[in-house]
Amino acid sequence: MPPKKNLDTTRGPLPGPGQNSLQPPLIPQPDPTKEKRGITARLRPSARKADAADAADAADMAATPPRSSLVDAGSAFPINPAEAQLAVQMGQVAIDNVTQHSESPEGLHYEIAPSTPGKIQRSRGFGACTEKNALAKPHRSPEASNCGNAKSSRSLQHAQSPTSGRDNAWSNSEQESIAIVRKKSDRIAQNTLDISLDQMLAMTNPTRTTKKQITKTVDEIASEMEDIFSSDSDRYKFTEWPGTDSLERVIYGYFSGFVLFVAERVKERHLDTSGWQLVLPSMLTDYKPSDSNTTERLDVSLFLEDMHKEAAALKESDYADMFAIVEVKRRDSSAEINNALSRLFYYSQNIYINQLNRRFLWGLTIWGSYVCAEVMVHDKVLVSSTMDIRKAEGRKQLVSLLVHWSACSTERLGYDPSMRRRELTRVADFHGAIDKSIYDIDCYDDATGKTRTYTTIRTILEASCLFGRHTRTIIARPEDAIGDSSQEVVIKDAWAHYNADEDYMRNEIGLLRTVHETLKDRQLDFIYPKLEVGGTVKLNGATDDTTAAILNTLDKWETLKIPFRVHRRIVTTPVGYSMKVLADENELVIVLAEAMRCHQALVNDCGILHRDISLGNILVVGTGPNHDELHGLLIDLDSAIRTDGVERTAGAERSGTLPYMSIANLENLDMDRTALDDWESLLYVVCWVATYGVVSEDRRDPNDDIAIKLWNADEAKAARAKRGHMHSSDNFEGDIIKHFLPQYRLLKYLAKGLHKRLFLHPGCEGTLFDSTMDEDDPLLNLLKPLKNEKSLPTSDPLLKRSKHANEIVSELSEYLALAEKVARAKLAN
Repeated sequence: MPPKKNLDTTRGPLPGPGQNSLQPPLIPQPDPTKEKRGITARLRPSARKADAADAADAADMAATPPRSSLVDAGSAFPINPAEAQLAVQMGQVAIDNVTQHSESPEGLHYEIAPSTPGKIQRSRGFGACTEKNALAKPHRSPEASNCGNAKSSRSLQHAQSPTSGRDNAWSNSEQESIAIVRKKSDRIAQNTLDISLDQMLAMTNPTRTTKKQITKTVDEIASEMEDIFSSDSDRYKFTEWPGTDSLERVIYGYFSGFVLFVAERVKERHLDTSGWQLVLPSMLTDYKPSDSNTTERLDVSLFLEDMHKEAAALKESDYADMFAIVEVKRRDSSAEINNALSRLFYYSQNIYINQLNRRFLWGLTIWGSYVCAEVMVHDKVLVSSTMDIRKAEGRKQLVSLLVHWSACSTERLGYDPSMRRRELTRVADFHGAIDKSIYDIDCYDDATGKTRTYTTIRTILEASCLFGRHTRTIIARPEDAIGDSSQEVVIKDAWAHYNADEDYMRNEIGLLRTVHETLKDRQLDFIYPKLEVGGTVKLNGATDDTTAAILNTLDKWETLKIPFRVHRRIVTTPVGYSMKVLADENELVIVLAEAMRCHQALVNDCGILHRDISLGNILVVGTGPNHDELHGLLIDLDSAIRTDGVERTAGAERSGTLPYMSIANLENLDMDRTALDDWESLLYVVCWVATYGVVSEDRRDPNDDIAIKLWNADEAKAARAKRGHMHSSDNFEGDIIKHFLPQYRLLKYLAKGLHKRLFLHPGCEGTLFDSTMDEDDPLLNLLKPLKNEKSLPTSDPLLKRSKHANEIVSELSEYLALAEKVARAKLAN
């Protein structure tokens, strides 16, 4: 059965988003009050409190009485009026049998469990976008996170915080949510494909024997339903489908009654048939799921249950248990249809967030008497032809869909058979944040052909977009070493684009193997991610999990222009921590310096260019008995590319995380990407952290109106703003440095030094040139043209800079090493 997951998300992300001729600051005198703590001792008390809250939640869940139907047919058991009305609408009891409307203590009263204290708002990133862009909103949260797409770059492999910096526009009022839905609906509409209902039913891929069973079951249930429609029986009120003048709430009950009718008949016929399950509605309608901290309310939700369970509406209402969402509109106007689709797509993201093992999603939209089914894959949404419930043919089609769902494997319903969820479990862990739902995950290694199973401890990054790579990052241990924290690993699960011609250059698993083979026998003064297991996910131990595995039942699916993706799973060590565990700027500089030494080794020794230096891709590793020996860990080779022996491997192409992308990257300039682009990204990381704070006590309000916020606008605005900010030392200090938090003296010197070497190198000074300056440009004031300059160069200084790349990189490395030396000396005192 599909897993039941309820994430504990107690910690939020850091807003993910220099020296000139001066010497670094003098080393201060020792501070006797300074406390030296290892990394594992730096976790905030709130994390431990949240863990206690989760334990209380677990106890509450364990004490929850068994689910039952709302009311037995023919019963005079006392219920309140609202429940009586719902029971009638759902076809569970005839209206004449509701004889008492009592709100006595003995009545049936169900409540939605309160949200777990400390949980963050869950679903933010929306629409047709990859996680990289959808979540590149680091300024929206006042806390640090290693989970990068606040991500700062969120397709990372290691981290400590289980949350990501999703766009929190959806956390505002319901009216604002509606406005955003409508604004983005056009984009969603462009990413839908119409297919016939028969094609969609074929996606369930039943066996030949099952097809016969399904056909017979559908015919029998549809026939029985039509007999009821032609009779005078008022037992099943769904037979009187509401008109367009009815309230949406009325449609909820009628649809739920329809689903229950089918479930009861399926159970009668297939109670002991292997592989069948019940499709059941939630008892609650127009409700807020108990594992959501946002304001959205779902119309109807569907769940899968064991065939031996009661065929009745479920009390459960969590996203963690949900199979599909049903969005209802009472009219069939084009505006309502578009709104229904938009809401369905938005709400469905929460299922991805709360269920680690969802590969793709199903859903339903209803407008008036018309029903459509939707399949949401990684780049498109397939929408079926309509089913008119007012007509016998339409009712039979909906019966057929429900029966197909009941008969097909959970794999064809979008679940991952290589991830098996256990029941509610607690695992002792000193970090203070662990998942309630524990999974056993099979990780296949394509080099050895062997599979190793790991048990999850906590989720670092959930898939939080409807479209994209659906990257998930999980801390786990081998299933035979669940109590041994020294064997912790990081599992990165993602759907990567696949192109046979480029796979050698871009395959992250292959790149990690190259790194390990090149560096494993060397004495290094840095650490790097070590690949333990890596390969394509295998369905049932045999079939590669790809786009084709999802869509291959569709006739000529290749012609639908759906990008081809491969589901890959990578296991690496060591486990890193987000920079929020750092105590001050000195530790930050040390971590950055070590990460960039790893970067140099990747470029010079492994022939790999990282191309995504960002706040989320530089993590902290503590070694030594007390975990107080700090190291920087550079992770995430998602955007990396080989530079050795392949023509123009680092050519013009956008990659990276928005606030930290180089100007050439943002503008997609027709020039090779080099290590200079990554060093430029490092400068932007330093500036961002120095502006918004390293530790929680230093956090700046992310809503402050300062120039650096433009770096997180769209690519064009960010590029033009950076050209203005970086053009001269005056611009840089006046627009960026002056907003650094005053206590960050070392970061100020570091930023100035990096800026000088990157943008003021002799022969290629500045970033502005004639074509960047337009007198009518509204951004002209922001760019702060230099009044003292007689003229600007006619060609782009960045093109000239590329000719001095090796020299500049050498200078940058030396200067960062000097800053690291100062930082270590300050810590030693």
